[in-house]
Order: sequence, then structure tokens, then C-alpha cells
Amino acid sequence: MSFMRRALNLFFRSHVEETISAELQSHIDMRTEEKIREGMGPDDARRSARLQFGNPVVVKEQMASVDLALGLDSVFRDFQYAIRRLRRSPVFVITVVATLALGIGANTAVFSIVDAVLLRPLPYKLSDRLVVVWQTDAAHRGTGAWFNAYREFQEWKQDSRSFERLAAMTWATPGSTLTWHNRRIGLFALPATTDFFSMLGVQAELGRTFEDDDAKSPCTLVLAYPFWSETLGAARDIVGQNVTVDNSSCIVIGVMPKSFSFYPKEANAWSLITPSGPFAKKPWESMTGVFGLLKPGVSRSQAQDELNAMQKRIQPEVPPALSQLAATTAIVLNLHDNFTWLAGRNLRTGLLVLLGAVGIVLMMACLNVAALVLGRALEQAPDIAIRAALGSDRLRLVRQMLTESFVVAAGGTLLGLLLASVMVLWFRSTNPVELPPGTVVSLDWRVLLFASIAGVGSVVLFGLAPALRASRADLNSILKNGGRGAGVDISAHRTSQVLVTAQIGLSLMLVVGAGLLAVSLWKMASTSVGYRTNQVLTGTISLPPNHYGAPDATTRLTSTLEHSVSALPGVESVVAASYFTPLGEDPIAVKGEPLKSSNGGIFTQTVTANFFHAMQIPMLRGRVFDSRDQRDRQQVAMINQALAEKYFPNSDPVGHIIKLSHADDASKPWLTVIGVVADVKTTTVFQEMGYVEQPTVYRPIAQDPPATLALMVLTKRNVPELIGEIETELTSIDRDLVLADVGTLDGRLSATRSQPRFRAVLFGGFAGLALLLAVVGLYGLMAQMVSRRTREIAIRMALGADRRAVLRGVFARALSLASAGICLGVIGSAFAVRSLSGMLYGVHAENPGMFLLASTLMAVIAIIASWNPARRAAAVDPMRTLRSE
Repeated sequence: MSFMRRALNLFFRSHVEETISAELQSHIDMRTEEKIREGMGPDDARRSARLQFGNPVVVKEQMASVDLALGLDSVFRDFQYAIRRLRRSPVFVITVVATLALGIGANTAVFSIVDAVLLRPLPYKLSDRLVVVWQTDAAHRGTGAWFNAYREFQEWKQDSRSFERLAAMTWATPGSTLTWHNRRIGLFALPATTDFFSMLGVQAELGRTFEDDDAKSPCTLVLAYPFWSETLGAARDIVGQNVTVDNSSCIVIGVMPKSFSFYPKEANAWSLITPSGPFAKKPWESMTGVFGLLKPGVSRSQAQDELNAMQKRIQPEVPPALSQLAATTAIVLNLHDNFTWLAGRNLRTGLLVLLGAVGIVLMMACLNVAALVLGRALEQAPDIAIRAALGSDRLRLVRQMLTESFVVAAGGTLLGLLLASVMVLWFRSTNPVELPPGTVVSLDWRVLLFASIAGVGSVVLFGLAPALRASRADLNSILKNGGRGAGVDISAHRTSQVLVTAQIGLSLMLVVGAGLLAVSLWKMASTSVGYRTNQVLTGTISLPPNHYGAPDATTRLTSTLEHSVSALPGVESVVAASYFTPLGEDPIAVKGEPLKSSNGGIFTQTVTANFFHAMQIPMLRGRVFDSRDQRDRQQVAMINQALAEKYFPNSDPVGHIIKLSHADDASKPWLTVIGVVADVKTTTVFQEMGYVEQPTVYRPIAQDPPATLALMVLTKRNVPELIGEIETELTSIDRDLVLADVGTLDGRLSATRSQPRFRAVLFGGFAGLALLLAVVGLYGLMAQMVSRRTREIAIRMALGADRRAVLRGVFARALSLASAGICLGVIGSAFAVRSLSGMLYGVHAENPGMFLLASTLMAVIAIIASWNPARRAAAVDPMRTLRSE
């Protein structure tokens, strides 16, 4: 009954107040009668009784606050009062809400990406126990370096006791051609073992995934949803049907769900590795990734020790040509962490740095708002003083001012969430940067909780200090001076100076970071890679082995293709290669010099004869490939300058004989070096920021035909217009060939810079926002200073000070604040930029020039921000000002 009565009090507040008033009046009457009996007159007795009980309004509030329900009602009344007061200051409300919305919105958007990439588990069952196994050496212990031999997987699968399931899957495989309803379609199918999907705990959307009985079929496919829906027209009847892949019959048994993805996300399908397939026939030459589900309680280090013990057991089986495998060991990595690294070498660090940068922006927004709230509190000092004089205690005054701060912070948080949702939609629609497979950026409960914490934290950061300072005002001073409290004014001004100085320092830190990232991106983009990239159309052509198994067939195809495509209008030249740039980790041996050998690290590329001339790679000595370099002639090679300097430092390499293997490997031919070309810059999987000039061996396509052609067409025409004509020519040559992965060399290079570009753009945007906040904060402070010192300026001008002196004084004050902020920012930047060192190219983190440029920019901004307040100060009319005083 007591609880119900208290709850009903909320709806009958007037009755409660009447009851309290009557009870209070009865106590006053009784005390008055006591005073009269003690000998006081009626008027004096009533006055003494009222003074003893105090302000009746305050007493009623205190009595009501004892009741929890009425206390909540008091809070609601504070909100109503705060909203009424804020409605009278629309400019203040709009400024504060917009400032907070920018800070909270940017923070929420960046956190949504951090949450999706780093905090949210992978969308697979038991994802915390999923691991990946790579081969590694001492230099790549944290990431892994190479695929495993399929023979190693067979041994692990058979005898390992650390895993519930172990599966193999590889993307080191050439593309294929799928025939469906008389259409030839490029297909990127990843070979996988039976347990691959069951290990992940995912089921097919249509049909099913691999089962043991499927091993009896020569070719079994599970399709990726995007390929099935977009390329095959969402044909539901495809499940259970046979399709043709490179002239071989394959059965489609299922389609994966739309939400499923794995690395690499470009996969169109997964094909089953069978006991009679090429992996089983050549287990040491077949390379694959190994993925596993650890048993409960088994650590990654325990599993790793077990796998390495088994790997040593079968090392005697390693063929001599692959003896470098004996120098590697297995490493077991968390699948989530490895996916993040594969998506971007600096993705984890970059996201954390961006989160720190946007956190600085939010802090600056709160500092800016704190200065505004403090100024508003000073304007309302008379009102606060009167309320305090009437009996309001300090806690109640602080609560009322914090309520106003909470109202504007709530508005800023809601608007910030709206801005964040727009940013997230933009991010998802444009995909400006690669994210790990299965990553979906969205505003889930964690993001909403983060935004709420940011909103509440902003209230504490910008609202509490001004409220406490205003509540400590000297009431006598304020009331005597008509609302101006000199001590409070000066103290508040000093506080505002500290806030603005902090803003300048924080913004300088962001400007330095943005400048370093922008310079790094510019230097990467402007660095010459050593070959032509502009106006070069690219595409890949998978060669069906039954048609192009003979080397001469590939040679004839490249010759015919070059002739027919070169005849198209606007085409300058056509070249073909095994890859678009040199790749690999091949060993090398030099005949007659056993010390000049290597276990790996040599890049290779098979190219047509006109490759170097067309791609504008300079010839340094010797000759290029020509018609003499046929399969039945002497086996030849060309090398780059880096290989010549490393293996032939004191001699001319032309005429020397090398082998892309160990000297005793009879399966590989000896190659005569016929020429040396300039180095080209390439990127590696282990280094995001920068290029390498790796020792490279080039082979003629007639002597070393690849399974997939990388076609490059140099043209003066608009590249998209040419694609259809090339496809027509290709079909006329062989209707089974498909031009896939179409793009440009510039586009491929640009894709390698997507992560640095994403970081630089976002960091630059945050730095620009920080500069804007710093300008607004400094402008507000200087305007406040000029307004507060108008009388002083008028007196100085009346005593002979000219307008230039007034201008110099204002500018000097602004520059002194800027100098203090610059010093703080430089010190902070010296420590903060160390986190950027792995994301820079061609520029050092502790770059004095960047520090000087950022400091100069902040000084210029200080002058700009103080220009209008300085002009207002110089325009003061001394006589009019002093008369008004």
C-alpha cells in the first residue's frame, strides 16, 4: 500500500503540495504560539517562527525529495525547466548540438568499423577455436609465410589429436572456364577437402556441402551465392546438375548462403579435392592452406608442437627439388587475427589509430562546448545568485546545470547516431577498403552502447566543470556588481584559455599525423614502378589443359591473339605474361659456382618477346627474347639488375648459366642468361607501405608456357570501349576462352593503395574538423576577451594608444595562446607519431619539416581566428564607451 500511495503521488502533485503546505503552516503556527507564550509580540513571534523554518519553498522541496516518486518528479521538472531555458537560446543549442553530433557521429562510425573487424567474432560456429596453419621461418613468425604441402596435411589429418576437424583449402590455383547454357563463364574455384564446410559449422542455402561419398565423383562443386545469383541468374535447378568446367564434367551439389564468405572473397565456388586428383598424385608439389577446429582445452602452441613433430617425421620424403621445405616449420594462428592481417597488413593498427584520432576530435568538441557552457553560466550568474540567495543549495544548482548539459548532449548523441548511420551506409555502398571475410559493418548493440557512453561521457567532460565553477560564485560580488563577478570572470577566462590551448595542441597532433599519412600516400602514388601503367587494359585467360597442354598450342595462341588484337583501332601493342608483375619464391643455382645459390626469394615471370619494349622496361645489356628462343632450342632467361648485382657483382652475367632450382634437380633445365633489364618495383604480401626490387628471372613464353595468361593491351582509346572488341576477337580464336578479371594496370596499383588511402582520407578529415573546432574555440575566446576588456581598451585609447597598438595587443594574445598550444602539440606529436611508423612510406615519423609546417599552420589559424575580434577592439569608441560606463 505504501508503494502504491507513493506512485499515486506523481499524479496528484498539487494535492501533495497542499498537504505539505498545510503541515508546514501548522508547524509555524505552533511555534508562533510558543513564542507568544514566551513573551514575544504576535508579529515578532510569527517572524521568528518563519525564520526558524526557513524558505517555505525550499522546505517543501526538501520534504518532497524524501519521497522517491516525488524525487523523480523533481527530476522531470528539472528537465522541463532546462528545455524552457534552452528554447530561449536557439543559437547556443544549435551550436552545441552540432558540435557534439560531429564528434559523437564520427566516433560512432569509426567504432562500428572497429567493432565489426576487431571485436565481433567471425560468423562461423565455434569461431574462437578456429585456426589456420601456415609454413613460416624466423622472419615471419607472427603471420606465416607459405602454403603447406598437401603431403603435410595428409600426415596431420591422419595422426593429429589436437583438432576436432582439419581441412585443406587453397587459392593458389588457376582460374577455369565454366560452361552453362552454352555460355562460357570465368570460374575461380578453390580446391577444398571434405571437412572444410563442416569445420566452419555452416550449411548450404540450397542443396548441401561436401560429404565423404562425393570423393567418388571426379569433380564436385559448391557455388558461392554471389556467383550463383549474379552470374548464373539464381538458377535453382542448377543443384544436382552437371556443368562443364574446362571440358570436364562437374556436379553442382549446393549453393552457400548469401551471408557466407571466406578468404579470398573473390571465390566463385569450392571444388572437392579427391583421392585420385592432382593433389593426391603430387602431394609435395601441391600447396594448400590448412584450417582447423581445435579440441576444447587445446592451445595453439600445443597443436603447433604436435604438427611440427609430425612434419619432421616425413621430411625424408621431401623431393630434392623442394629441399627448401625442410627449412620451414608449421605455425598455428588464430583465424580471426590472420584474416585481419590478410585483409590489410596495417588494418588492425590503422583502425586503432583512427579510433584514437576521432577520440581526440570528440575531446576537442567537448572542450569547445565546455567553453560555451562556461560562458553561458557566466551570463546567467545573476539568476544563479538569486536562486542561491533564495535558499537553493549548491547540489541543486549543479544538478540543474547538468540537466541542461544532458539535454543538449542527448540531442547531440541522437543527431550523431543519424550521422553515423549515414556514414556506415556510405561505407557499405562504396567499400573503400578491404575488410576480413564475413565482416558486416552495422550499428549493433555494442555500437549503440558506445554512442551512449560517449554521450554521457561528454556531459561529464563539458558540463561538470562549468557547473561546479558557476555554483561556487561569490553571491555578494555578483549582486553588488549588477551581475558581474570579477573574480569569477577572471577565473572563468583563465579556464577558457586552458581549454583553447588544449584544443590547439590536440589539433596540431592530428594535423601532423594527417600530413605524414598524406605525404606517404602521395610518395607511393608518384613513385615510378619502372614500367608503363597508364592506358593498359588487363585481363586473365584460363587455358583449358586438354586444349593447351602442349606448349606449342600456347605459343600459337599468344601469337594469334597478339596479331588479332593489335589490329583493333587504337591498340598500340599487346603482350602476354604468366602474371601482371613478377611473383614467386623460387630457389636459384649458378652453374659452376656452388656458393652462388639460394633456397628462395627469386621472382619469376614468363613473357612474350615484345614485353620489355611495350612495357617500357629499359634493356641494360645483352638481348631480349626473339624467334630464336623456341622450345626445342637452347633454354634461355633474362634477369634484372637486382639479380645481376646479387649473384654476379664482379662479372657480366650475360652468358652465365642458371637454374631455377637446386643444381642437382634434374627436373629443371639449365638456362643461359641472354640479357639484363632494369628493375621493376613490385609489392609483396608482407609489406603494405612500399615496394621491393626483388631479384627476378624472365622466361620466354615459348619455352615456359603458363596455365593462365595475363593479357595486357596498351591502347590510346578509352579502355572500357575496348573490352567488348577484345572478347569478340578472343571468341573468334577459341570459343572456349573467356577474358576474366578485367581491369587496368593503374587500377590494380591503386587497389594496393586502398588501405593507405582510406587512412589518409579519414585522418585528414578528422584533422580538418579539429582545425575548425580550434578556430571556433579561439575565436570565441578572443571575442569574449575583447568584450570583457572593452572598458580597459577605451581607457587606453583615451590616454593615447592608437588602433595599431590595440590590434597588436589582441594578435599578441592570440599568438601567445597558440604558441603554448603548439608547444604542447609538438611534445604530444613526438610521442604519438611513433604509432604511425609502420604506415609511412618515404617519410620519417619524427619529421621536423612536418612539425614546422603544422606549427606554422596553427599560427596562421590563430591570426585568422583573432582577426575579427581584433578589428572590433580597434573600432572601440572611447568616449561612447566611457559615457555608457
